This record gives sequence, structure tokens and C-alpha cells, in this order.
Amino acid sequence: MAPKKSNHTKRPTQKDVAKKSGFSRPTVSLALKGDPSVSQETRNIIRAAADAIGYVPDPMLTALSRYRNNQQTRSYHGTLAWIGFSTQRNQWDHITPYRHYHKGAVERAKKLGYNVEVFDVTQDGLNSNRLDSILKARGIHGLLICPPVDSEHKVVLPWDNYSLVTFGYTISEPRLHRVTSSHFQSTLEVFKRLHERGYQRIGFIFNQQVNIKTQQNSLAAYLSECQRVDQTALPPLIEPSITPAMIETWYDKYKPDAVILSSPDWIQMKETKIKVPEELGAACPMAPLSPSRLSGIVEQSFEIGVAAVDSLVHMIEHQNTGIPTHPRFTLLEGQWKEGSTLKPL
Repeated sequence: MAPKKSNHTKRPTQKDVAKKSGFSRPTVSLALKGDPSVSQETRNIIRAAADAIGYVPDPMLTALSRYRNNQQTRSYHGTLAWIGFSTQRNQWDHITPYRHYHKGAVERAKKLGYNVEVFDVTQDGLNSNRLDSILKARGIHGLLICPPVDSEHKVVLPWDNYSLVTFGYTISEPRLHRVTSSHFQSTLEVFKRLHERGYQRIGFIFNQQVNIKTQQNSLAAYLSECQRVDQTALPPLIEPSITPAMIETWYDKYKPDAVILSSPDWIQMKETKIKVPEELGAACPMAPLSPSRLSGIVEQSFEIGVAAVDSLVHMIEHQNTGIPTHPRFTLLEGQWKEGSTLKPL
């Protein structure tokens, strides 16, 4: 009896892609990973050949390869660009979360075989064309875009030829892949913990720059939780520069027993005559890790940097460049820090 024919067609392999494209099997392997050692023209030809025969990576082999890669540092693949936007008064690396983003990115990039080179666009006076020429000359294909120190700064970069990832919400246009803390979830958690401790009149104080940088996610969560627990929302205090006197006036007028506030406002709160936590409980959805005694959610800034590099390297290997049609948001939850600014449970 003749053997039955299989209904399954053979999966195209990299060897088939090599035969179709006319390049060697090692070159095909590197090209399909987006390795910068293979020219862009060659990568395009090989990718077209792969698409023509329906080649897709074997998921089992890909998983095995990723496991092996995670066990050892990869050989050098290239350089990623860290794009910063300092101001005359404040450099990007003076902002603690940004500094931790960078540290996480550098360590993860090294593990994956990449260096990270810093370009401070505003400090170095680089316009889009000049930056583009430098990046091309150095063979850089991926950009980690640090949020501008000034949230009003309009970001203009050579978008088309690079894989792109940014942090947070500060760069609202163009719409890019981004990695950030889950500010909405963090504020929900802070409000929940305040309510569980018996606070009944929870207020909201936020620096305007921080409110803009987080796309009002914390404010939205506060208003949502007020509705959930049937608390009348106190008028939020949101200003570009909040002074101790403004906080005292707001406190005397609305008589809150607890407040959700941003990190800059905790500095001002400590200069008031209000006793924390005896008269007013205080917590922050983006609390400093140390040495502050402020209770709240600590953002995982280092891990955000790690996640950003993972996303960027994936895009480079798959030749995903330019402004994405469908931007992806990767949100990382923070961790609660007890501190000493709330009454005990």
C-alpha cells in the first residue's frame, strides 16, 4: 500500500531563503535579525525573498535561541542612541527617573550586545538633519528618546529611518512606542490605601508639569476613585509652581484629612505649618525611593529602561522603523513604600 501523503507542507527554512535570495545561509540569518553588519540593501533583498516563499521563524527554535541568549552576554551588535533634551537650568540626568531609565537601558543593552551613546540635542545644538547625518555615519539604527525636561519642548527628530522608543507621555506627537509607569493604576492604589486607613476627605495636589507629563492619568484616577467611594472630590490644587502658602490656603479652605500629591509638592508641603501625618496624611503615586519618608508608590524606573531596550532591539531585528501605525504602550506597575506620612493601620 502506498504511504499516505501528508496534508502539511514543509515549513520554508533559512536555507530556502538563502537559495531564493542568492546569499549565504549565515548572511540570511544575520539579515533576518536586522544585524547592522549586513547592509540595509542586502537586508531588504533577503527580507523580500523570505516574504516571497512564506518564511517565518520556527517558534520553538526562536524560544530556544532566546533562552540561550539570556544565559550569556551577546557579542557586540552595534550602538543605540540615547536622545536627551536638557535645558540651560536642568540637565536630563539630573532628573532621578530619567537617570534610572538610562542606567537600566545601558545594562540591558550591554547584555544584548549593544552600547548606548548619549546625544543631548539641545545642549549640543543638534538639529534633525545634523543628528541624522551623525547617526548614519556611526551606523546607529535605534533611538531611545528621553522625555524633554521642559514638557512644552517640541521634539523634532529624523523619524523615518530609525526604530524608536520613548518614555512616558511627554512626547505626545508623533505617536511612538513608549514604556512608562502605570500612573493611573498607581494613583488608584494610593487612593485605595488611604481610604482603607479611614481617610474620608482625600485631596489632590499636583505640580502642573508633572500633571502634563503623565497626561492627567493621576488626576483621572483620583476623580474616578472619589466617585467610586461616594466622596465629593475636593477642588484639586494644580499650578505651575505651588508654594507652601498656597498649600496652607488650600488646606484651610477645604479641610482635607489626606492628600495625594506629586514629588515636587512634597518638598513644599514640608515647609508648611501643617503637621504630617498628625493633621494630614500624605502619599504620592511616584514617591522617591530614598531617603524621603514620603509614603506611596515607587516607580520601577530601572526596569522601565530595561523594557525599553528589549522593545527597541526587537524592532531593530525586525526592521520596524519610522512612526508606527499602531503605537504600543508598555506599562509597568510600581511597588508600595510605607514611609511615615500616613497614620498607622
